[in-house]
Amino acid sequence: MIVADASPLIVFAKLQRLRLLNDLYGEVLIGPAVKAETIDAGKAVHALGVEQLEAALEGGWLQTVRLTAQERGLMQRLTRRSRLDRGEAESIALASVRGLRLIVDDKEGRSMATVVGVEYVGTVGAVLEAYLRQCLDLGEMETTLRDLGQLLWLSPAVVAEVLRLAREAKT
Repeated sequence: MIVADASPLIVFAKLQRLRLLNDLYGEVLIGPAVKAETIDAGKAVHALGVEQLEAALEGGWLQTVRLTAQERGLMQRLTRRSRLDRGEAESIALASVRGLRLIVDDKEGRSMATVVGVEYVGTVGAVLEAYLRQCLDLGEMETTLRDLGQLLWLSPAVVAEVLRLAREAKT
């Protein structure tokens, strides 16, 4: 089980690879703000991949959860003390209080996750995990990274390191 911020969900859905999150982590939890940002706003603009997010919700492996009072309190503190948006703060709070890992790409989101002791992975890290757990073969991983680079700026050094780690793991 993992908590997801909006950006990785949107990216995996646009890449037609959302199912990888289910394959890797089983259940994926999101809060109401992330649902509003990804599914509700996505439906309003007919965003690419929003149908995958809806299907994941209907399938039950993507779940919108209500925040507890403790989670709401942490979310509010995070938004007051940082430049995080509501969805990022909500995701960090959910992961922190529930003791779960977080998938997040935003630099400040990662920094705040570290501050509150939340383990996280980014989209690129999840793609590498998918390869290492044999959810993707090397060619599929390389294609996914290439396609991801069309949606997000990826540091060439990060891509090279991921490919190196993947090739080392193969031997």
